[in-house]
Amino acid sequence: MKLSSIDYYLDWPVAIKSKNLREFIIANLEKKGDLIRWSIVDIQNSFDSLGTKKLKIKAVIVN
Repeated sequence: MKLSSIDYYLDWPVAIKSKNLREFIIANLEKKGDLIRWSIVDIQNSFDSLGTKKLKIKAVIVN
């Protein structure tokens, strides 16, 4: 078992409401491996016209 700490950048589309954000993040992180823990460390507004936000997520996964 190998634990890895990763910084993951994810676009948060306007269509994803804040109450569904947790499931959206977990679904994307589980593509990298088995998820142990995660946290949002930064949220930035995007400069595009779609209104998306950029999330910076710190995660620990098992590969």
